[in-house]
Amino acid sequence: MIGFEFIKSEIIKSYQANKLHHAILLHGKKGIGKSNFAKKIAQELTNNYKNNNPDVFVIEKDAEKKEIGIDKIRSIKDFVNQTSAVSLNKFIIIDSACELNKSSSNALLKVLEEPRPNNFLILVAHNINRVLPTLISRCHLITAPQLTRADFNQVLAQNNLNFSAQDLNFLSEICDNAPADAITFGNNLARFYELFLRSVVNKKISPELLKQIADKNFSFVIFEKLVEFFCNRLSKTKNNIAIDFYFEEEKVFLNLTRKFSAEEIFTICDESYAMLRKTTNFNLDKKLCFINFFNLICYR
Repeated sequence: MIGFEFIKSEIIKSYQANKLHHAILLHGKKGIGKSNFAKKIAQELTNNYKNNNPDVFVIEKDAEKKEIGIDKIRSIKDFVNQTSAVSLNKFIIIDSACELNKSSSNALLKVLEEPRPNNFLILVAHNINRVLPTLISRCHLITAPQLTRADFNQVLAQNNLNFSAQDLNFLSEICDNAPADAITFGNNLARFYELFLRSVVNKKISPELLKQIADKNFSFVIFEKLVEFFCNRLSKTKNNIAIDFYFEEEKVFLNLTRKFSAEEIFTICDESYAMLRKTTNFNLDKKLCFINFFNLICYR
């Protein structure tokens, strides 16, 4: 529960005083451990630390689906009607409330409007703007903390991930101190960015880079993060905002800031983000998207 110590303390105090709200909406940046925290605090409050804790019911989106359907929410009824196995109370965790569709949101609303004794809900949300306002109004809102670089490093160390000092600093920045992305993509992120910068210097895409992005198992999240990170740091460099350079950034940014005006850099970044959205929304050719981005940077 690294970084969540204060929230943990407040929830336990409320619980012990019998003042814990029947529905909590824990919202904040994606990838910082909100879901993990929700599961661990539920285990602690039920005094059962097993992963298959019968008094904790977790609802998640199926891997092959884009939303949490109504059937999953309807299954809550069976859970709340069961007698608790070990603890006096039971917990339902929904990860995440952003992925509820209209039907499942309305079904959950009925659950919240008729709270059952000794049953608590914890809704996890990465983007509160995507949660139905009527759901929000029936929950006690808790804002997840912003993890520090020290928190980020501690989580990675806890997961036995040993990166070099440069890679660790790089991952902290590109993942915005969200450990989940670094744990999932760490080595690939660093290598992909390093190869990309080298390709820009050489004005030729590295064969290894093309091979990676053409692989059906390649996660497009890596490229999305690269574009956002690269554009943000290029803009900062153009505006004389000091940054620590990674890999061959200094050479690349010096060349590009000489070549393009601030307005041109803004346009390039804007076009790049639009390309990403279009590729993701319409499931277009990801390799082609990468090549177009590279050409935009090198040959505009």
